[in-house]
This record gives sequence, structure tokens and C-alpha cells, in this order.
Amino acid sequence: MSDRDESLAIVRAVTAMGTSLGIVTTAEGVETPEQLERLRTEGCTEVQGTFFSPPRPAAEVRRLLASLNPKLKAIA
Repeated sequence: MSDRDESLAIVRAVTAMGTSLGIVTTAEGVETPEQLERLRTEGCTEVQGTFFSPPRPAAEVRRLLASLNPKLKAIA
């Protein structure tokens, strides 16, 4: 997500469509806290990207999720 007006317009259109249809919107490639805050402000419901974790082998996913919240059960 860049600072260009076109990028923000796309984010707003997608999140508005998701909201009006009652579906989840997922932003991929979140790299900075600023991007995360902007996406939250615009109504994006889910995010992923290197801001949270670099790519991991599938075998490490359960351990990663457990470290984030030990009460959750990983289904990956």
C-alpha cells in the first residue's frame, strides 16, 4: 500500500464492498505499523504480512500461533 491516492481509493472500495456484503476483507503484504493503522481505519477486517511474521514453513505454524496466544488451538 503506497501513499498514492489511487491505492487508498482501492482499499476504500474493497473494504466498503466487503462491509456492504457482510464478508471479510483481507489485506496482504502489510509491512509497517502505519500500513496496519491505515487499513484498520479504513475498515479492513483481516491482515497478513511480514510486519507480523516473515514466511514460515508449515511445520512451524502451530508453534507460532501458540506463542501468540497459548489459549488458541492451531488448526493449521
